[in-house]
Amino acid sequence: MHRKHFGAVFLSVFCLMTQFTAVAAERAALIKGSIVNIRSEANVNSKKVANLFSNTNVTVGDSVKNSNGESWYPVTFSSGKGYVRSDFIKFPVQYQRNEQFENDLNQQGFPESYKEGLRSLHAEFPNWRFQGFKTNLNWNDVLDGEMEGTGSLVDKNAISSWKSTDAGKYDWNTGTWPGFDGPTWVGASRALTAYYMDPRNFFDESYIFQFLLHNYNPEEQTKEGLNSILKGSFMEGGASPASTQSSTQESETSSDAVVADTVSSDENVIVSAGGPGEFLLGNESTSAEASETSSGNVSGIDYSAIIMKAAEASKQNPYVLAAMILQEQGKGSSGSISGASGLYNYFNVGAYAANGMGAVERGIWYAGQSGSYGRPWNSPEKSILGGAQFFSENYMNAGQNTLYLKKWNVQGSNLYKHQYMTNVQGAAEEGAKLSKAYSSDMKQKALTFSIPIYENMPNEKAAIPTGTGSPNNRLSSLSVSGYTLSPAFSGDKQAYTVTLENGTKSLTVNASATDGKAQISGAGYQSLDGKDSINVSVRAENGSERVYTIKINYGNVSSSGGSGSESGVEIVEVGKGPLN
Repeated sequence: MHRKHFGAVFLSVFCLMTQFTAVAAERAALIKGSIVNIRSEANVNSKKVANLFSNTNVTVGDSVKNSNGESWYPVTFSSGKGYVRSDFIKFPVQYQRNEQFENDLNQQGFPESYKEGLRSLHAEFPNWRFQGFKTNLNWNDVLDGEMEGTGSLVDKNAISSWKSTDAGKYDWNTGTWPGFDGPTWVGASRALTAYYMDPRNFFDESYIFQFLLHNYNPEEQTKEGLNSILKGSFMEGGASPASTQSSTQESETSSDAVVADTVSSDENVIVSAGGPGEFLLGNESTSAEASETSSGNVSGIDYSAIIMKAAEASKQNPYVLAAMILQEQGKGSSGSISGASGLYNYFNVGAYAANGMGAVERGIWYAGQSGSYGRPWNSPEKSILGGAQFFSENYMNAGQNTLYLKKWNVQGSNLYKHQYMTNVQGAAEEGAKLSKAYSSDMKQKALTFSIPIYENMPNEKAAIPTGTGSPNNRLSSLSVSGYTLSPAFSGDKQAYTVTLENGTKSLTVNASATDGKAQISGAGYQSLDGKDSINVSVRAENGSERVYTIKINYGNVSSSGGSGSESGVEIVEVGKGPLN
């Protein structure tokens, strides 16, 4: 009897201790990576339960190892739980208040909303210097400028909330996004553009490098550091560049008959949409969980030696040049550098769709022109040396001396233009690649980061959009049986008037949605008791709503009484009808 009681008490205490231990082992942490997959189990083959974004707050338990020897953490986040690989978890370092550092932040003019992130970085990297770059530009004006035209693009496979529905960037009748700079790239939404433009979203040890000044420093920027950023890419390893020179030959697309350059100075064109878009969130998205490695350097080219030579000649950070090439060329399989035409364009200078040519084709055409920057670029070395010279003369010398400013030109007299790529993710992802060149010891040195500051920024940093589903909340037709709407129906017009016979007690509203996944409310039979208007609401698959209002007037009118016509006028339907 006593033994039973003792066993029960021991078991209870043991369970309590186990629960206490489990709770005690939980720690606050942050997601490290652009978009990280959360899995149902501790392996990459298990079900994906969520995507979490850089610097998302999570709670982690004790790490576990799977059958492959990989360490994973069980994580709890705001909307669920799962597992994430250990290299995508970061434990914040506690900041100890430093009055000198606080004074520096104030002197640089950093708003309060910047300081928490910068303090966390200072706690881990006390020698880093943060310069406040005062743009003197209003935040909303900057967003307006960057949304104008097609300067802000995203991969077509991104989720719907990442893509723009602005005029000309979304076809409401077909529910599709037209491509710009080739079919792969579509207009980015204002919310996504705001997220990637807001410096406060990128105060971590990787993405902060988009703000690193590009000054050349041969004592710190070594070939060993460069090799660390090239590791696992198509540029890793290789032979002497002397053995890689291709014979000079005429490009198949270099003839002047193909197209004349349509700008007065081809050094001022957008370079490209930019990069393979590894971290896009879509149905077939690739997250930071996936490997970015290629099949390796099968060409034998000594890219490291070429890039170091280019850096010395152009007085730019070689790590920056490498990060730019990796962002542009991804796994190295692009036609821009295959050499099939005898020409190469590693930085995709001038590679944008124009004059009937695709982006790659035009980039090769640009590489084949004679004259500036050592063109024609008929070898990998000439392309890299010439491209580096191009960026030095046209971007560094123009004040765009960080990856951020190369993408978001918020300085000088050519605001929101002269941006070297249109991919809104480009600066952040190149910054992450650039950070890999800096070892732990190198990150303890005095690196300088220039961080833009805008006027009238929201107190909270811009959130990344996560909504999915069709945004199409337009009607394809709207009518009132027996009466005529004024003005004539158009899907983009939301206010109408109808004049009814005096004493009319009810009416029938007919409405069809362009997208069959949208839901309509307010259509059908409507009692008019006490009403002076009827609202027809369309709720899109993504939850967004559009309200069409029909204002009711009364007078002596003739009712057509017909079905499918209004006062003898055929009902006009704009766009396609409901989808099956």
